[in-house]
Amino acid sequence: AANYQAAGITEEISEIARDFETAGITIELSEDLLLARWKKLVWNIPYNSLSVILNARTDEIMANADTRHLAQQIMVEVLAGAKSCGRILGDRFIQKMLDHTENMKPYLTSMKLDYDGKRPLEVEAIVGNPLGMAKKAGVDLPMISMLYRQLKFLDIRNRLGTAHNK
Repeated sequence: AANYQAAGITEEISEIARDFETAGITIELSEDLLLARWKKLVWNIPYNSLSVILNARTDEIMANADTRHLAQQIMVEVLAGAKSCGRILGDRFIQKMLDHTENMKPYLTSMKLDYDGKRPLEVEAIVGNPLGMAKKAGVDLPMISMLYRQLKFLDIRNRLGTAHNK
């Protein structure tokens, strides 16, 4: 990601998008894939992680002042991670994500559904890879690092029935 250059939306990608739209699948194209990824992570890192660690739906996380604040603070760290990769997301984006989540129907995240089904968690894709990108840029994300280590432990224990490390 350090050498990533936004390529914009090519004609080939536009064609694929039209095919999806024709099939009734809504698609949103982005000029900058890395920026789009970090935007998605602002929601995915806190809610996927906390839903597993706290055994909670999104509405339960939002209904409690402490866990809502925790989700917000994790989002602040995600913005710092994005900034370390040259992608700036304003603080208003956090409020937008909080408002969006507040207005959602009670929701179990994909990571929570995987956890409940004893399937491998997408810990690396959702938490580990962004954490590594920030670390490579010299930025420490302590809360996200803590989530990462907790999720790794829970994932192994959940699937293997033990807390042993591999």
